[in-house]
Amino acid sequence: MTDRDVNERLLRLNAALDGELDAMGSLEFEREMRDDAALAAEYRRLTQLRDAVRRHAPREAAPQALADRIAALTASAPAAPSPHAAAAPTATVVPFRRRAWLDSRALAMAASFAVLGFAVGAGLTSLRAPAGSGDIAQHLVSDFARAEIAGQPFDVASSDRHTVKPWLANRTTVSGTIVDLAPEGFPLVGGRVTIVDRVPTPTLVYRHNEHVVAVTELPVDAKLAPGRGGIETLDGYHIARWSDPNLAYVAVSDMDEKALGDFVEAFRRGGGPATEPAKP
Repeated sequence: MTDRDVNERLLRLNAALDGELDAMGSLEFEREMRDDAALAAEYRRLTQLRDAVRRHAPREAAPQALADRIAALTASAPAAPSPHAAAAPTATVVPFRRRAWLDSRALAMAASFAVLGFAVGAGLTSLRAPAGSGDIAQHLVSDFARAEIAGQPFDVASSDRHTVKPWLANRTTVSGTIVDLAPEGFPLVGGRVTIVDRVPTPTLVYRHNEHVVAVTELPVDAKLAPGRGGIETLDGYHIARWSDPNLAYVAVSDMDEKALGDFVEAFRRGGGPATEPAKP
């Protein structure tokens, strides 16, 4: 999907959320959701998000200065000309009750714009993120390629595992294992958060000469897609998968197969007892 397609899809989605589609547009959008399960799921998620914000967001009275300004603008608005007279327009006096209604109306409009902005931001992030897939490796290869193109393979840059581990622990749902592999020729250079099936998971980044290897740590029951076993190649990158009693690991790298195999063995030795590589 191109950026243009993503943007058009996002515009239609938010127009549907705001009730701005006409009858034909609504029917077309419903057909799109029937044919695209991901779009339907995103629409349901944003609808729930919007409703949750409306239910739980604190409601505050409009500032008095804003209320006074709205009242002043309304009071100074010209009256509609009479069809039988050409008299100059006169000022309209706003009754107190109507002014209170205007104040609440302005507050409701402001809240609606806030909800819309929040939902648009969440929708844009979600639509541009790779969709969840049964093949976690394919997702992680795409993540590795994006980081490589961006020239920034980590969110936190540090060779100190006592810095990287708490940084990741505060942002992910997995308590990761960080192994010091500098003596083996694979120094830690940082870590980043990777979204896997909409769940933030820790990814450790190690360097070997001019290459890097990204190790994503997943719950031990993560569904790793079946494969041939050993070192795999996908889209020009090498992948290794293994597990221990606590976590499952997927390593993606632009290193050659032998170097990645050496890294995996060193990581498994340093990380405690491990099982045989999971049949990916």
